[in-house]
Amino acid sequence: MQVREAWRVRSLASVWLRPGDWYQPVVDDVVLAVTLDVGVLDAVEALGAARAEHGVGIGETLDDLTHLYRVLEDGPPPIEAVRALCEGWAAPGGPGFVATTCMDPESGLPTAEYLAVRLREAYGVARRRGGTPEQDLRLLLVDVARDGVAPWDRLARSAAAGRAIEVAFGEGHPAASLGGGVFAVLLERARVDDALATLAHQIEVVGRELGVTDVLRRPPRLWVEPLPREHRDAVALLTTRRPAPGPIDLAGALLPRSPFGPEALPPYQGAGTIPPFSPEPLPPTPRPGPETVDPDDDAPGEV
Repeated sequence: MQVREAWRVRSLASVWLRPGDWYQPVVDDVVLAVTLDVGVLDAVEALGAARAEHGVGIGETLDDLTHLYRVLEDGPPPIEAVRALCEGWAAPGGPGFVATTCMDPESGLPTAEYLAVRLREAYGVARRRGGTPEQDLRLLLVDVARDGVAPWDRLARSAAAGRAIEVAFGEGHPAASLGGGVFAVLLERARVDDALATLAHQIEVVGRELGVTDVLRRPPRLWVEPLPREHRDAVALLTTRRPAPGPIDLAGALLPRSPFGPEALPPYQGAGTIPPFSPEPLPPTPRPGPETVDPDDDAPGEV
């Protein structure tokens, strides 16, 4: 089949990791369904389930489907097909195969635990060069999450963000998915300014290529965190830092933190700061009746 072979060649030349596991019988079903425009969503959903069963991450799976549509229509897959693919991939028994590995299956990036190991290496390199991690290194964090996004769309969103980070910084660059649509990239301090604009641009480009711009925060929230002196504190930063403190000017300047963020709230001081609630109701305020009015008082309206 010419369409299948053109699809395979494009995918293996760009995004597919292991050529030997690309072909599965469901591939033929997808080609036939998309070519005839009959039963497309069912076929694509079955493809997603088959890819997950064979250990293929969601990012690689989405990129592969994108190449099929480029062969046929020279454009991104429709969002309905992307959702069907993600639903199949996330079906029970699908992505559990990578639960104990160092890679996040949704984004194709390493996990936060693996980035913690890379951080230890970076701390050692910075000190051996005569510098300090807090002076030489930064964490670039990006939040692409939006509220009200369905589970299959969250998979597509993570895949797009992971792909954009890989394109922006190169394969193997220290980065990780932190969960909830938040990602972290380890950078040298001197690269921060260029990295902000580069990553924002790539997220937009990849989102358009995969047809998932509607489920991405636009523009994404980007911000920079200085690394603490000790490695253990940097690991804590990965596991606790989630919401963005404020927007980033894409020229590279970190905009001021919002005074309305969680950091601005005063700490809770414990019991005693708020008067305890009493179950006994307050006595009613007496309303003066006619018998309580002094007859010597002037009538209303009299001067």
